[in-house]
Amino acid sequence: MNIKTGNKQTYKNILLNMMAFGVQFFISFFVSPQVVGKVGSTAYGFIGLANDFVSYATIVTSVFNSVAARFISNAFYKNDYDDANSYYNSLIVANICIAGVLGVIGAVFVPNIARCLVIPEELIIDVQITFALVFLSYIITVVTLAFTTATFVTNRTDLEGVRNIISQFIRLAIVVVFLNFFTIKIYWVAFAALVSGIALSLMNIGLTKKLTPELHIDLKQADVKYAMTLAASGGWMAFTQISNLLIRGLDLVITNVWIGNYEMGLLSIARTMPNQITSILGTLTPIFTPVFILYYSQKKEKDLIHNVKDSIRTMACIMFVPIMGYIVYSKEFYTLWQKSLSPDEIKVITILSTITVIQAFFNATTGAMAQLSLVTNKLKLPVFVSFGCGLLNIFVIFILLKVTNLGVYAVVLSSTVIMVLRYVFFNSAYAAYVLGKPVTEFIGTAVSVWICLPVLLVLMVAVKHFIPVNSWTSLFASAMISAILGYAFMMLVYGRDKIQKIFRKEEGKQ
Repeated sequence: MNIKTGNKQTYKNILLNMMAFGVQFFISFFVSPQVVGKVGSTAYGFIGLANDFVSYATIVTSVFNSVAARFISNAFYKNDYDDANSYYNSLIVANICIAGVLGVIGAVFVPNIARCLVIPEELIIDVQITFALVFLSYIITVVTLAFTTATFVTNRTDLEGVRNIISQFIRLAIVVVFLNFFTIKIYWVAFAALVSGIALSLMNIGLTKKLTPELHIDLKQADVKYAMTLAASGGWMAFTQISNLLIRGLDLVITNVWIGNYEMGLLSIARTMPNQITSILGTLTPIFTPVFILYYSQKKEKDLIHNVKDSIRTMACIMFVPIMGYIVYSKEFYTLWQKSLSPDEIKVITILSTITVIQAFFNATTGAMAQLSLVTNKLKLPVFVSFGCGLLNIFVIFILLKVTNLGVYAVVLSSTVIMVLRYVFFNSAYAAYVLGKPVTEFIGTAVSVWICLPVLLVLMVAVKHFIPVNSWTSLFASAMISAILGYAFMMLVYGRDKIQKIFRKEEGKQ
């Protein structure tokens, strides 16, 4: 097995995954207004709700899968392939069992869905089909989750990006066919996701055989002891998933039950782009983890700390410009994108999406350092902090809905404030703590990039003032100039060394 390290591979991983994000963004950009225009915002909201419901199952799957790559990686780096295969096959058996349980739950829940949610009578059948397809797609994903570890173990997440690009194009092709030749139904989106998910799983199997031929399926090597080792650490990650559920996984359910279907639909639309940003952050931040694990396992403390600080600046250079651009141009973007919506609806969606996406600035810069709890296998305290944040979020939303007229704004405002505080004060301090360093070890680097945000805001607002937006062409021109100036500023202040490193001779292969 060949493990690739060095800046060039890291940047390659980031580039390919950013390209995958771009394709995913384009598909959402193309599909969403088409579906909303045909079926309405209320019906569209149930697509997001179906995905949210199935994502709740990640609480169970994360018990085994969230830390599996770490244990398999450690075994590989020590050339202990017997241990690696024991973890690998134990994971496969555990996932098959979980998939079976999820299948039973789906078979019971879907026919009775109208008893659990507030669904307009005319949409019940469509919603049931949508939920059934999403459940089936996730079950297939669970069964093949073990095959996603190969790119992590070998630090070849660039191939993961290529794989995602291919699967997203398959999804787009299916959606285009449905949009042009069939009556628009919300479950067509779920069916396209199912087919692309199957293709993705098949590609994962192929990548595993190519990258890690040392791993092989032999269920006789599955062992309860290894499964329990995964569960012992993964259980804490599952607890974190429960916390994430309380923070933002219940927003559509809360809106559906406590506020209304209409508001749920608007919130679902408002979450579309912030969810894309969250998705790319979830893809990019773990890219640094294999190198963290390698340096930690080899006790190269200085290199590890340097890479953590470098990840903060790298993520700021990559993500701050598009996040700020989204905030500055969001009203104009939604006006042009969702033409079936009224100006008042656009205003609500703009406010909701802006509040939601603010936390991405702080998630971007502390997400990689938060991976150190996984690297060091010190997961307990972050879990309790996350759970506390989740409970506080539900409580604050309940109070805000009772004593104010904020309505759906309360749902996003609560989670954003709580998560920003968590990112700023906890993530950086705990990352330093698990490495035995002063709690201020990383916060200085984080603050040094956060202070650029007002500069980016003023710069982009000024560009939009001089190049008003009233069409897609003017939006593209104004946004592109903002992006060029924004990236020039970020690279000048934070990224000069990175440009030089790209062209330097990289460390050899290990």
